[in-house]
Amino acid sequence: MFKNRSGLLKLAAVLALSFSAFSFSPASGLTSAALGELISGPGAGNLAELPAVPEALPGIRAAAPAPGRDFTPRIEDAARIKAIMKLVSDIYGGAHLPYSQDGAVFKNKEKKLPAQPSGFYREYTLLTGNAPHVVVIGGTVYQVAPDLSARGSERIIIGGGEKIYYTPDHYRNFIPLAVVY
Repeated sequence: MFKNRSGLLKLAAVLALSFSAFSFSPASGLTSAALGELISGPGAGNLAELPAVPEALPGIRAAAPAPGRDFTPRIEDAARIKAIMKLVSDIYGGAHLPYSQDGAVFKNKEKKLPAQPSGFYREYTLLTGNAPHVVVIGGTVYQVAPDLSARGSERIIIGGGEKIYYTPDHYRNFIPLAVVY
């Protein structure tokens, strides 16, 4: 990829400048003037050979809104409120989640969520224990789908690290939820 030492030094200079915590000192032998010379010196055109940095690396979980005390619309099931808030808190805090599918890209094949670029939505398994198989949200009654596997049928979809959607019936209905702080 780089044909000479100069290209590698330029790459190191660019990476060093990319990190705001990097400190320059004459003792380290690398000063901002030296970096400037490396970047703008002869052969600086080689920097165009650098690969693009991906926006998100595979396997990195999407962020979630900060956890709060409740949701709107109102969920009339304390067990589900607690389970959803714990899941949102775990995602927000970067906790290890139990299923390998947690954090996977949700492709929105059903087209029931607003259209967004691929990777915008991430899905997570919601475990509600022995909660009733009917849930009332904002005055509407939803039938929770039967558990067909250990993961159950309930999911939380996080959009762009900010929007939360709850599906009680494995993608038949999506209820947007907002965290109440």
